[in-house]
Amino acid sequence: MQGNVYIALNTETYNSKIPNELVARYGYTETDEEGNSTEVHPTWAELGERNKQRYGSVIKVKVGLRNIYVVELTASWLNGETSALKALGEGLDYPQNSLLTAEEAQELIKNNSDNV
Repeated sequence: MQGNVYIALNTETYNSKIPNELVARYGYTETDEEGNSTEVHPTWAELGERNKQRYGSVIKVKVGLRNIYVVELTASWLNGETSALKALGEGLDYPQNSLLTAEEAQELIKNNSDNV
């Protein structure tokens, strides 16, 4: 584990674009065969796949009837990244879009690993 935070995402958020505050860190450039470059604002699913080697695979668990995707990442407290992550969970019940410590993420996975 290399990241400093984890986030438990519901399916809707997992398939949506990451917050703008994270694009400077996790956005990337793709270049086509003709040398044209395109800036990519990835979805959480794309981010998980792209960072698999650095952080490991995204872990999917089922909590009640919902799929929850636990994503490990690095986020800054100084640059508004963790605030943007925290805002994703506003108005939602735990664990949907909940910002977690390593221990909390491990507990969530352990308690729901039989439900996958």
